[in-house]
Amino acid sequence: MIESELLSKVIDENSFHTLSKYNVTEGDFKSYKHVYSYIKEYVSEYHETPSYRNVVAKFKDFDYKPEVHDNIRYLCREIKAKATKRAAVDRLAKVSDNFKVMHPEEFTKWLKEEAEALEAMSSFSASTVTNYASNGLERKEWYMEGKESRSYSYITTPYPTLTKWLGGGFEIGDYILLLAYTNRGKSWVGSHIGNKAHEEGFGVLHYSPELSKKQQVYRNDTLRGHFDNVKIRRGELTNEDQYFEYLQGFNDEAEVPYYIKTMEDLPKGLSTDVIEADLQMYDNVQLVIIDGFNLMQHERIGRDGMSATSRKLRQIFGRYKVAGLVIHQTPTGAEKEQKVDEDELEVEIPVPQITDYSETIAVIQDAATVLTFNQKDGRGRLHLAKCREPNVGKILDLRCNFNLGYITEKSPVDLF
Repeated sequence: MIESELLSKVIDENSFHTLSKYNVTEGDFKSYKHVYSYIKEYVSEYHETPSYRNVVAKFKDFDYKPEVHDNIRYLCREIKAKATKRAAVDRLAKVSDNFKVMHPEEFTKWLKEEAEALEAMSSFSASTVTNYASNGLERKEWYMEGKESRSYSYITTPYPTLTKWLGGGFEIGDYILLLAYTNRGKSWVGSHIGNKAHEEGFGVLHYSPELSKKQQVYRNDTLRGHFDNVKIRRGELTNEDQYFEYLQGFNDEAEVPYYIKTMEDLPKGLSTDVIEADLQMYDNVQLVIIDGFNLMQHERIGRDGMSATSRKLRQIFGRYKVAGLVIHQTPTGAEKEQKVDEDELEVEIPVPQITDYSETIAVIQDAATVLTFNQKDGRGRLHLAKCREPNVGKILDLRCNFNLGYITEKSPVDLF
């Protein structure tokens, strides 16, 4: 019975507050309203759920289920669905009586209103909510989780100053956008972020639909081992013994994954459905990299389709508790407007602005953090264009030697 399974799960996991998240109330229970009420009162007074022995002793009719394997989210949705069906039956029971007494036009209007109400009930039963007024225990649990595992809540960047500006790095669940002009090295920066995260113990799922598998893998080797990228692709390394020794560290004993999907792995293109399916399969991922938002398959053509994709990505990153790094191209026209004389490049390299967005502004609006990047002749600039911390507008100067895998800090610049 779904009611006993849910209440048993809540008791065993001391997670009564989770019921509020999924809109589960006393009215959703048919057989165990009294048990629900007791547990609620107990939690209110003692700030924890009663033991199963306590509940079973008090309510002889309660069928306690030890070791329920289904998760609470599923159980809550099932009980809401059953409650919605019961409510629908109660409402539809009036159809026969109203048909007899109402004028046809009045009856039709009433029937339409009832259908709309049932549709709204069904939609509400599948939604989630956080009741700030009553979820103090849940917030305490969040705080303690963050206190105990802060190192696993933030992904540090390869650049210590940027990590500091971000208040510890990229937060799990966030949407991060990296914008840059064409062919300036944004994919290298994205790969650098991915490899740093992996070295810190975070699982990575890296979509690189523009590159072949060998090209992306060799970029990783260059960034981590500083092997000449041109020579490694051509099989002309002068230090190939060192490379072979380096490769021995990548074997079946590796516990933290770095999954790569390139053009060979995406015969139908990259879509939000593909990403969600992969995250369901690979549950040990904390960072998703999408190298080329414009290369994704969107449900509709044009700006509306891209906006819808961006919205879905934001939901996916939050739902699966992964940080999502989306790499997008700034239009060439914006670069021409920002162009400066060669002599002035000795002073600064112009970085893209968030107003230089390409096909859709949704990617700017949806992202919690926006980085813009530009590079010329080994001199790079990374602009923190949007973030939660009071460091918006700061710029990090970088030294870039992509072919040997070096992207290092030079000095931070504060625009304000």
